[in-house]
Amino acid sequence: MEHQTTETSRNRLKLSLDRATHDAAMQVDKNVLAREGRIVFTSQSKTVFDQTLQTNLKFDENYYPKANNLFNSADRLEVLVFDRVETGCPGSPAGFPCTYVNNTYGYVDTLRGPSIVAVIAMKHPRSYGVAANKSYIVGSSHEYIGY
Repeated sequence: MEHQTTETSRNRLKLSLDRATHDAAMQVDKNVLAREGRIVFTSQSKTVFDQTLQTNLKFDENYYPKANNLFNSADRLEVLVFDRVETGCPGSPAGFPCTYVNNTYGYVDTLRGPSIVAVIAMKHPRSYGVAANKSYIVGSSHEYIGY
């Protein structure tokens, strides 16, 4: 049972994060795109990211699980990283493609265009009191290839 809970909860976090980065990446400044042909994310991208993540995981606005949730109501999800990568990866002067590296959380990804990158952490939902007290750290990105 513990293994099933582990797999289910990690998969739910990953799928919800993938949807949230996708929805955030849809928040493109259409005027800049039409005028200059560049992808620039609007200030709404973080708000949309939060809303999608909260809706899909059934969390409140403070990132605590609502009632009847796979995750424990006292545990809070943390958004560790939310980056709008529009012109290339930090420390990479060549633009795209580039390797996005976050050493703090061990997230590495090859980005081939403007991207939204996010990393979240959530405590493992322990079915039994003797189960390991650990957290998941999950990352995701959504990119526009070729811009």
